[in-house]
Amino acid sequence: MLDVLRDNAQSWIVKLLFAAIVIVFVFWGVGSFTSDREGILAMVNDQPILINDFIRAYETTAQSVREQNPDLTSADLREMRFKQQIFNQLLNSQLLLQKASDLGLSVSTAELQKQITSLPVFLSEDNRFDPQIYEGVLRSHRMTPAQFEKDFQHNLLMEKIENYVSLPARPNQEEVLEFFNYIRSTARVDYLKVAGADFKDQIEINDDQIEAYYNENLSRFMEPEKIRAAYLKLTPRALAPMQNVTMEEIERYYQTHLSEFTREERVSARHILIMVDEDAAQEDQTQALEKINRIRAELDQGTGFADLAEKYSDCPSAAQGGDLGSFRRGQMVPEFEQAAFALEPGQISEPVRTMFGWHLIMVEEHIPAGTRDLDEVRAQIRMRVGEEKAMDQLADIMDDILEIIFTGGDLADAAQRLNLETRTTGFFSRQDGPREIDLPETAVHRLFNMAVTEITETPIMVEDGYIFAQKLEAVDARVRDLEEVKPRIRETLARQKSMDMARENAHDYLKKFMAGEESDQATARLQTSSPFDRQGFIPDLGMVPGLARAAFAVSPGQWLDNTFQVTEGYVVARVAEHISPAPEEFEEEKDFWLEQYGRMQKEEMFQSFITMLRNQAKIRILRPEILEN
Repeated sequence: MLDVLRDNAQSWIVKLLFAAIVIVFVFWGVGSFTSDREGILAMVNDQPILINDFIRAYETTAQSVREQNPDLTSADLREMRFKQQIFNQLLNSQLLLQKASDLGLSVSTAELQKQITSLPVFLSEDNRFDPQIYEGVLRSHRMTPAQFEKDFQHNLLMEKIENYVSLPARPNQEEVLEFFNYIRSTARVDYLKVAGADFKDQIEINDDQIEAYYNENLSRFMEPEKIRAAYLKLTPRALAPMQNVTMEEIERYYQTHLSEFTREERVSARHILIMVDEDAAQEDQTQALEKINRIRAELDQGTGFADLAEKYSDCPSAAQGGDLGSFRRGQMVPEFEQAAFALEPGQISEPVRTMFGWHLIMVEEHIPAGTRDLDEVRAQIRMRVGEEKAMDQLADIMDDILEIIFTGGDLADAAQRLNLETRTTGFFSRQDGPREIDLPETAVHRLFNMAVTEITETPIMVEDGYIFAQKLEAVDARVRDLEEVKPRIRETLARQKSMDMARENAHDYLKKFMAGEESDQATARLQTSSPFDRQGFIPDLGMVPGLARAAFAVSPGQWLDNTFQVTEGYVVARVAEHISPAPEEFEEEKDFWLEQYGRMQKEEMFQSFITMLRNQAKIRILRPEILEN
């Protein structure tokens, strides 16, 4: 068990960090575009996984992940093989449902009711289950009670079978301590770094070398085939402004979702900071206080706060006249927050001491906590209701577009007749795809394989809707001229040669160090790293996992028998020390590590069980193209 965990220590830590992302109810649907999605994606022991269920699971999970990780891009999802992950969840779920049936496991109506009525999201202020809140929350997620209860019952059953399978897991304290020491141990190395830049002046690159490199690497200088396309994007958001949304619908949505429109108390403020450390000498403390008092006197005489902040403040906000923008409680240090929230708009505080120094604070606006007025959120609500209505129309609109295309029209005709808008991409390659829209790789290849002026006969599914596209123009692939790429080649060759010289030089150092023949000059160049762990990040050197692995594999005092490439060059290193965590650290964190190790044991057992089910199952994927990125 421990060997497996050691081999996967990195991935285990990543799993912990992303636990909040991956623990989502795959089947919690938020509705989907109402088009003809009936069909079977795969058969699992003669039981189907429907395309409909896959799309709903994909949309729901992607939305949950993005809400928790706003910076996540579509490229990130493809890199994560997100579609394959969702399919695997559905496949595992189907296998577990079948096994639960074999074992006689089920979730009774009473169990389901008890679990749902205890969920905090459905409770009133007096902590009682409120049917109106229940229906309102489900409505906001475009779900019916029947759908939610079915999906929730399914998830409870998954929990029950997981607990059943992993019941024998029991963490052993000695094994947990060994794993703790493995994870928490660190090392330090003495290293000598040889930078490629040190040899830059010794490098000469002539035209013959450039031409030879060019001829040997023509594929690197290919400008690929490119095309340009027109497209018509159908999304609920794009169609929402065209929907008829009544005042009554807006007001009903507002009343039903009041909790979405609450705001916290906030203030907008400026400040002037005279920095002085809490442990500074008394003389420095006195000088800082005297300075802030002199500034306060200037304010009392009518000098503008922003002008004085720009002139005197030690905070980076001085360039903006001390403007801190708007903030809520809990975002500033306590002393600053207490003073700021006690001020009325236009008031200036007396000097306030914090860990950073002395502050003068001026509040410009004080926004009380409360519910935003309907007028403030009317446009936002109209868009949301419009999106819901648009979802119901997508299937009909796509049918209309297909009819226009099949009867000889093009995208421009369809857009004009349906009051929509077509857009045009710039030129793009198969590898890069269009910048303007995020198309799946299969859809990009589909466009390249079409004839010029041809239109996609079926819509392309993207994250938030569908796209119809028409190929407008194509440009053949070509090799860029030597003169175009000569500067790039010269730079590449110079970098390669300087790094080669750095590697050779580092290797010479290593041979002398290992033979005990190092010079005083070389020894003087040695630096000692800060402690690093097995993850591979070494301060001042960056990510060097090979060096980290090697450092933990040999005893202190030994030279590592290889050179290691870093960003700027190469390093040679010897292990300075291995540092084990203090025993009291484990005692302080023992409960946490026992719990985590137990979870890992259960997870390993559960995954082994699923692997067994998959190995025994008869699985046929009928529509593999749907799972392609």
